[in-house]
Amino acid sequence: MLSLDYLFQQHLKRAKRSLAIALTLILAASPVFAGLSISRTNGIVMTGADGIVMTGVDGIVMTGADSFLNTGTNGIVMTGADGIVMTGADGIVMTGADGFAYPNSIRMTTSDGVSITNASSVVLTGTSGIVMTGADNTTYHADSVTLAVVNGIAMTGANETLMTGTDGAPQTGDSITTTAADGIVMTGADVVSTTSADSVRVLGSNGSVFSVVPTGFTFSGVTGIVMTSAEGVVTTGSEGVVITGPDGVVITGTPAPTDGLLSVDPELALTLNQITDDSGVNAVVVYHQLPTEADLQALQNEGVVGGTRFHVVPAVVITANRNQIMAISRLPGVRSIYSNRTLSLTSEPEVRALTGVDRAWADSDIAGSLQGLQVSGRNVTVAVLDTGIDGTHADVSGRVTRNVRMVDTQSIALGFQYPGSTDNLANTDLLSGHGSFVAGIIAGNGSRSAGKYRGVAPAANLVGINVGDLSLFHVLAGLDYLLANHDDLGVKVVNCSFSANTVFDANDPVNVATKLLTEAGINVVFSAGNTGPGADTLNPYAVAPWVISVGATDSEGTLASFSSRGHFANSFFKPTLVAPGVSVVSLRGAGIVNVTGLLGLAGSDLLRLTPAELPFYTTATGTSFSAPQVSGAIALMLEANPTLTPAKVREILQRTATPLAPYYAHETGAGMLNVHAAVLESAFPSRKIGKWRGVLDRGQVEFFNDPLVTFSGTLQSSTSSYNTLAMPSDALISSVEIGWGPFLSVSDLSLDAYHPNGSLQGHSNSLNLLGLTGRRERIVLTKPAAGPWRLKVRNMLGLLVPTQQYSGLLEVGRARYAPLTDVNSLASSVREDIYQSIRTFSMWPIGSRFRPEMTVSREDFAAAMVQGARVPQYLAASPMYQDVNGQSRLFVESAQSAPVGAMFIDVQPGGQFRPHDGVTRLAAAVALVRAAGLRTQAENQAGALLPFLDGLSIPHDLRGYVAVAQSRGFIQSDLWFHPNSPFTRGNLAKALAAVQNSAQ
Repeated sequence: MLSLDYLFQQHLKRAKRSLAIALTLILAASPVFAGLSISRTNGIVMTGADGIVMTGVDGIVMTGADSFLNTGTNGIVMTGADGIVMTGADGIVMTGADGFAYPNSIRMTTSDGVSITNASSVVLTGTSGIVMTGADNTTYHADSVTLAVVNGIAMTGANETLMTGTDGAPQTGDSITTTAADGIVMTGADVVSTTSADSVRVLGSNGSVFSVVPTGFTFSGVTGIVMTSAEGVVTTGSEGVVITGPDGVVITGTPAPTDGLLSVDPELALTLNQITDDSGVNAVVVYHQLPTEADLQALQNEGVVGGTRFHVVPAVVITANRNQIMAISRLPGVRSIYSNRTLSLTSEPEVRALTGVDRAWADSDIAGSLQGLQVSGRNVTVAVLDTGIDGTHADVSGRVTRNVRMVDTQSIALGFQYPGSTDNLANTDLLSGHGSFVAGIIAGNGSRSAGKYRGVAPAANLVGINVGDLSLFHVLAGLDYLLANHDDLGVKVVNCSFSANTVFDANDPVNVATKLLTEAGINVVFSAGNTGPGADTLNPYAVAPWVISVGATDSEGTLASFSSRGHFANSFFKPTLVAPGVSVVSLRGAGIVNVTGLLGLAGSDLLRLTPAELPFYTTATGTSFSAPQVSGAIALMLEANPTLTPAKVREILQRTATPLAPYYAHETGAGMLNVHAAVLESAFPSRKIGKWRGVLDRGQVEFFNDPLVTFSGTLQSSTSSYNTLAMPSDALISSVEIGWGPFLSVSDLSLDAYHPNGSLQGHSNSLNLLGLTGRRERIVLTKPAAGPWRLKVRNMLGLLVPTQQYSGLLEVGRARYAPLTDVNSLASSVREDIYQSIRTFSMWPIGSRFRPEMTVSREDFAAAMVQGARVPQYLAASPMYQDVNGQSRLFVESAQSAPVGAMFIDVQPGGQFRPHDGVTRLAAAVALVRAAGLRTQAENQAGALLPFLDGLSIPHDLRGYVAVAQSRGFIQSDLWFHPNSPFTRGNLAKALAAVQNSAQ
């Protein structure tokens, strides 16, 4: 789903067209909830319809059915808004959230001419072969061509061109200039000419690889071209250009809306529907601009005697009755209206090795860029917007530059007052301990543990902001404090480990405030939330494309079940990346009551900590504690390069992250935090790490959702209710959920899912929470079997609630693949492994074939280890091997510098890597076992007796690797192992599937 800010800018291009939003929402079958109709011109109108309906006039409608659960992502289904097309645009420049020009996907049809300059890599693939004619009239035939360091490409008569990168939005025009494009895919080009290409690598139709150095080339029969690192692309004469992407691209030069109501809090709408006309409601009125004295006077004219105003956040907190709120909604400067809500903390090891923190600290190149000092976050200030910080703890003492407790002014009756604060307190975390724990993960120096439990940035400074009871009003006060004191505080990062049980809305005052922080150059980090594993559970404040959202894994990289997920096949609703968040060790605050510390004592404290450590440290679990690891990483990045913008920080974090196949993007985003690579690129911007991500999607796979299947039922007293749902074949992931109302329902339902064979496959009975989305149960099924699944719903309160209605839905995610002409005859298990390697972007087809019998080259094997086997990325200052350059360098050097040891043990840095040689079965066994983290187990079995007739021919020290590879299913053998035989692409696909599935 596109961000609302993005949609606003798209549609304001058309004069006097208002944004169209339609949201249908019901949390109960009871008809007592009348609806609420909202438009830009008529304010709020009560209607007799069930739910809430917000409509516009421009043809884009977001609709639900009769239940909140009959919706898609976060309670909203958008129809007709999947693509916005702008016609007649002459020279539009696409930019990111901070104005950084970074288009994601461009589709051009019937282009008269395209010029590309300074592209460092171009990849061409064809289904029926590519014919190249060199300057000397020599003809070459190939399935795939890669060009490196291309100075210019001219395309004429292109029937269709698809350019792909990392951000985007649909667009059509006569001329478009794009710069800094990560990836461009061109299909259907009649003729492509290149000039001054430094090198061309060709993969022939027979699997052979050869290189030529041309002065000019003409390609015919091209069905696909991928370009990475293109510094400039100019298109002229194109009839249509479409730009699509996940992260909310902004088009510059379009004015922001300045008047009219754009959205209303659904919870507020429900509340207004139930109260009497004279009942008071606490609300936040959000304006398009910082409200003026005239705006405040307008509120008083409607009978509002006073409230809380802010220094920077364009909002006012008021108490008003229903009629007053309806009148206020019609004021031209009002953008949205929200009710108060209680926000939730998202809390539920030694994790530095998994995220590369230790490697960053020890990297001599990074230290050299800092005058020989180890990177540690010095001179960078991180704010913790939380329950406060115990500044007396030795691990942070002296580095909490300001410790603030926000003071509520809402009770002051007359006039509009600014929030109050008590500054420079020693300890603002007297009751929870949560904020102190977060602060220790970011910047604790480990002084009470001899450095054992250091935070990620142990020399960074901290600002603690206690926001009281974590109500919406208090959080806004804390965000406003940061904005108003930005220059004085010098904060560059703010950590927000809290969430809300509501839906995403760009006009939510918290999202408005975080956008202002980002525009002020402050990086905003949010925890993804702890309401997983169900789909569409992502923290609504973590959805905004300008913030960085962080999910959680355990210390082995397995996705935590509680970590909130986004929406399958929707590239907008997903975490940015993940970091460990299970049984993390950090500070035990010295407050009057330490809730976090008490939970730790009841949890894993006694298993993780020594008696001497217990007074100073505790353990905790949750995305609350994965987010601050990213905040600390950003502090290291900014120490290495203080000029980085929030958009650039977010880009680097995503590109350098370690892919976590077989998880999907809505589960883990870009992958595991890789602090080492992120800090390296920050310190040395020319060492581009992860540029290959821009061309991951070459059209080889398309993810999609089946139409929603809805169901409902009624529970009578303590009985159970059953539903049968037909699960289709080839489902990759299925989400089953139920929800119930009314808004204040106390019922506690549980949900069970039974396999067609009768076995219990899923159970959900989470705690009911306050808020719009608090009464739900969700189950996620991975690759569920086709057939009839039985759902069982129970009310755990039994006779206390005699009758309860519920609604539910089944959402199925699947994939369709580009046709492959050589896989249908393979065994179904082999075919599934090949398709898994394709949909996890671990491997790619070659033209219209997969070529399972083709020997894997050493450089392609190295690439697969990075893309699909969790080998973290790394790029040395200069080439490690004499014969490896270009894009292959990153994959080879990552594989050879892996924390678990070099993947190929027969080469040494400075020598020849032999990138185009084939991989042997023995070499593959060693590399796969190391990539899977099983090196110690393998080396403990050195000299093992192998059950192969040629077992003694395998070197003594490597027999343990063969034994482990065989037992884990990485390599299949019969009576003979054949250590020197070729390892094929089919073998690699099967091995990757085994490695990936073992890591789930």
